Amino acid sequence: MSQNIYDRPDFFQAYSEQIDRSSNADLAIDPAWTRLRPLLPDSVDGLDILDLGCGSGWFCRWARDAGARSVLGIDISEKMLAKARGLTDGQYTAIEYLRADLDSLQLPEEDTGKFDLVFSSLALHYLTNLSGLIALVNRVLKPGALFVFNVEHPIYTAPHNPRVINDPATGEKCWAFNGYYKEGERVVDWLAPGVRKQHRTFTGYVSLFLGAGFDIVGFLEWLPTEEELLSGKVAEIEKLRPLFWTVSIRKR
Repeated sequence: MSQNIYDRPDFFQAYSEQIDRSSNADLAIDPAWTRLRPLLPDSVDGLDILDLGCGSGWFCRWARDAGARSVLGIDISEKMLAKARGLTDGQYTAIEYLRADLDSLQLPEEDTGKFDLVFSSLALHYLTNLSGLIALVNRVLKPGALFVFNVEHPIYTAPHNPRVINDPATGEKCWAFNGYYKEGERVVDWLAPGVRKQHRTFTGYVSLFLGAGFDIVGFLEWLPTEEELLSGKVAEIEKLRPLFWTVSIRKR
């Protein structure tokens, strides 16, 4: 079973205070979203969409606002789903939320070939059984449809002790890049101690996609722009290594 870190009170409180995607106005200034949007279809009007790891339902609401016919959002966290329902109920139709663990997710046979688009934001790097989920996504997508997602970048997830190293002789800073080829669990402190995630190499990810019947049609590595650095939207540390990897894969 996946770690349900978002239902821990200390983590949920810290997350809620630091990250807010309650409205589309929040998305407009969200650096992660500005990297995701270009890989999504130009229009989602009339599409049936699946959101894996939907959290507070921000993408579900965006998709419906953009004309999606239906959206199914799935998450393991009851606290995040309660927030999603609170922001959705009475304002949106055709959004359904389901609590489930993505590591063992099952969808009914009638969902085979149902979805025009599958989306996931910063959820897949928590999963041990990513191959099972990728196979499920392939089953429920229509032929030629896209799976668009982002994950923490393999350079970011590689170290067992992620940190910045300062060279006292030169004053230069660098990311402590090590452990890249050893895939598996990493335990880090982020918003709260003891967050468990899975490190995979680029080869590990790409082999899963290709082996499951997908082709890679687009990807972006998250690096800050000078404008973002000057505005204070992102910290200087983000110049030292890519934080996220954003990918679009198409079902053959």
